[in-house]
Amino acid sequence: MSHVLELAIFTVKPEHLAQMPRLRDGLRETLKAFPGLIEYRGYSPMNNERTFVDLAKWQSYEYAAAVAKAFNEGDPRFADYMDAIESLTFMNHFLPE
Repeated sequence: MSHVLELAIFTVKPEHLAQMPRLRDGLRETLKAFPGLIEYRGYSPMNNERTFVDLAKWQSYEYAAAVAKAFNEGDPRFADYMDAIESLTFMNHFLPE
């Protein structure tokens, strides 16, 4: 089965660090409401840094792009998660070789 990998690296605002487990649970539920999600995993820093990674596997680029568009256009389902993000370092989609 083919798929698309979505990778986002971002910095969280200091006042939202403690909320990240709850915010990630909310993001996971929101992503499940969109068609095409295969898997979502969130990665946290191993030290006191504020850089986090989100990794999502989608059935196709079209599914991944639809969610990215909703996020970028301020879909209210993402509001709490978006509010916690200070800056986006990297976000892109990848195909397996």
